[in-house]
Amino acid sequence: MSGTPTVPAGACPFCGVATPVPHETQAACIAALHSEIGRVRHILAALRPAGANPQNGSDDPPPEPIRISLD
Repeated sequence: MSGTPTVPAGACPFCGVATPVPHETQAACIAALHSEIGRVRHILAALRPAGANPQNGSDDPPPEPIRISLD
């Protein structure tokens, strides 16, 4: 195992952000990383804890509680 990190296919080899072509400058990598951080923050802001009441007034019934019995 080498000390070089592996980069997924279709990602920039310099910053690791998904892109069809590697970024040509450090500034382009930084801009792509800022964009990726914003995207992840947007996703995280939309997440709610399991069992939380939806705030959008969904008509779906709340999930049934799960009971686990440990022997």
